Amino acid sequence: MSQDKPHNPFESSSGPKIETIRTPEGHEISFSPERGGIITSLKIGGKELLYMDETTFKDTSVSVKGGIPIMFPNAGPIKSSDFPGLKQHGYARLSSVWEMGSAEGDNVFSESLKTNDDTRRAYPYNVELRIRGEIGKDSSISLRQEAINHESDKEAPVAMGLHPYFRVPSDEKKNIKFDFAGGDMIEAAVDQWANGDFISVDNPKVNDPDAVLRVVLPSVGTLVIDVSTEYKKIWVWSLPDKDFVCVEPVMREAGGLVDDPEKIAPGEALSAKINIRLENSA
Repeated sequence: MSQDKPHNPFESSSGPKIETIRTPEGHEISFSPERGGIITSLKIGGKELLYMDETTFKDTSVSVKGGIPIMFPNAGPIKSSDFPGLKQHGYARLSSVWEMGSAEGDNVFSESLKTNDDTRRAYPYNVELRIRGEIGKDSSISLRQEAINHESDKEAPVAMGLHPYFRVPSDEKKNIKFDFAGGDMIEAAVDQWANGDFISVDNPKVNDPDAVLRVVLPSVGTLVIDVSTEYKKIWVWSLPDKDFVCVEPVMREAGGLVDDPEKIAPGEALSAKINIRLENSA
C-alpha cells in the first residue's frame, strides 16, 4: 500500500478515510473500507475514469453517488418477504466494517466484509465478501468480487454486482458509443436511461468468449471492459443533469436474489471479475 497521501479532492479529516495504491506510470486505485468498501477513484495514465459526488461520499446517512459501489448480496431492489431487511443493492455498500487485506504488493489491494449480527438480520447466511483490485503490467485495472460460503450445511444465494459511475458531461451522453452486442439498443434508448430508468442487456461474453464492452466516452476516451460471464447482465443508467453514466455488471436482473440466484455450496466460493483498459484517451 502506498504510504504517500493520495491526491483525492473528496478526502478530508472529517470524511471517510481513503486508501490508494499506485504505480509510477500514473495508474491508481483508491477505495474506502469505511464507506462500504467503495472504489472512489480509478486512474489510468493519470486519467480519472470515475465520477464522484463529494457530498454523498461524506454524508454517511445517504448512498454514495459515484465511484464503484459494491452491490451484495443483491443488485437492484428486493420485492419479497424472503429478505425483508435487505435494501436496494444490498448491505455491503452501507457497511463501515470492511477489513483491509494483507499487503500483496504496491499494485494490489484487498478488503473483505464478514458476517455479523447486522448482516444476518438482513441476509441469514454466513458469507464473506472479498474485493481484490490489481493494476496490471498492461496498464489495465482489474476488480474481482468473491463471495465465500462459510455455512456447513446450506447453500447461499447471491445475485451480486458492481456499480461503476464513469465520467461524462451530461450534454454528451447522447454521443456515448456502446460498441458491443446490444449497444445499438442502449444508444437508441438514451432518453430512457439518461433520465433515471435503467436499461438492461445481456453480457455479450456469455455467448462469445472473446467479447468485450467497448464504451466510447467523450470526456475520457475508449474504455475496453472485459466482464466475466458470471455477470450475465449489463445495466446502463444515469440521472438528468449529472455528469456520469453507470455501466453495471450484475449477475441477474433486479429481483434475481429471490427469483433466480446463483447458489454457492457450503464451503465453496463464487467469484466474478472485470478488467478495464483505456484506449484512445480523450
